[in-house]
Amino acid sequence: MDYRLSAEQREWRDRARSYALDVVAPVAAALDAQVDPAAAFSWELVEAAHERGLRLAPLPPEYGGGGTDFLTNAVMLEEIAAADMGVSVVLAQTWKFAQLLMELGTADQHARWLRRLADNPRGLMAASFTEPQAGSDNVLTYAGVDGGMQMSAIRVDGGWLLNGTKHYISNANRSDTILAFARTDPTVPVKDGCSAFIVGSDNPGVRFGVVHDKLGERLANNSEIFYEDCFVADGDLLGAENTILSDVARLLRGSNAYAAICTLGVARTALTRAIQRAKTRVQGGRPIIEHSVIAAELGQLWAQLESARTYVYRAAWASDHADPFDPKMAAAPKLIASETSFEVTRRSLEIFGGSGVMREVGMEKLLRDATIFLHSDGTNTIMRKKIAADLAARSDEQLRDLWNW
Repeated sequence: MDYRLSAEQREWRDRARSYALDVVAPVAAALDAQVDPAAAFSWELVEAAHERGLRLAPLPPEYGGGGTDFLTNAVMLEEIAAADMGVSVVLAQTWKFAQLLMELGTADQHARWLRRLADNPRGLMAASFTEPQAGSDNVLTYAGVDGGMQMSAIRVDGGWLLNGTKHYISNANRSDTILAFARTDPTVPVKDGCSAFIVGSDNPGVRFGVVHDKLGERLANNSEIFYEDCFVADGDLLGAENTILSDVARLLRGSNAYAAICTLGVARTALTRAIQRAKTRVQGGRPIIEHSVIAAELGQLWAQLESARTYVYRAAWASDHADPFDPKMAAAPKLIASETSFEVTRRSLEIFGGSGVMREVGMEKLLRDATIFLHSDGTNTIMRKKIAADLAARSDEQLRDLWNW
């Protein structure tokens, strides 16, 4: 096993690190502090990512990208999240849905939609999935026809009419192009009756609602989307009718690793700051890192974080190379990383003593950010249930092979 990054991967890492340190870090705290959640978003950060070739990095060069793989993307996202998790999420959302459009789209869809994204320095993507009454039922799909998303897509002459409400959608109000998920067959369970449509944010049938006022990850906007007799031409159905949830599971298997590495970037910064604090804060006549209880705490936190980080990189690598791909790797990385990150960030804050909860110190922002992926991209309870469902479905012989790579 070779755990070394290639020269090309190191170049992308360094490009992302430079963007994070020089562009994102200096403005992140001030944007996070905006009272209006919409004002926490920055087009300047998006344009700077575009100038550095980061905005559409996973796409081929003809569409403004560098053809980066899942592992390289994870490496870049960690660097960006270490400066601010919200900015990493803005890019991760765009990357994974642009990848899906690249994989499932027709040549005509590539020419129209990927070219549109490439030509727009502010071009971001969103995918409208979650609804006010449909969250976990979409992720661990419920067998009844009354569960899961209920937004409808009805056939009309020349295309489809979309009607429904989505909320909590990352990048929604900032998007150029949206993948709209809807029920095309309401007589079957959601996993068998959903399709995706490519919709421009300038479609007259699309309206954006409230920008949600989140605890953390504030530099990424999430908002409502209302589809009101939104007409989508036949040529903008993405993939085959009624198969999109299976397609997503097959083609976006690195999505969970993206979420995982974003939250690990937050914990990395928290622990780094805690170590720096422990080396300079003097109590009892010496820096607190020389007190055995603090030293042991920092050693334990490093071990926890590095263990989770190593697993997430393995999952990202498997998204590119493993055949067959273990479906548990589409659930376990985010579960492990989010809980590890929250614990590491919380305990790193405690190294600061009473100053840790003061906003001017910056640790409380990291704790707020670390909270988000305990719930986002599927709750951790649902991640556990997805893993358990795979385990329960295995025969005794398959269980013996459970530990084979």
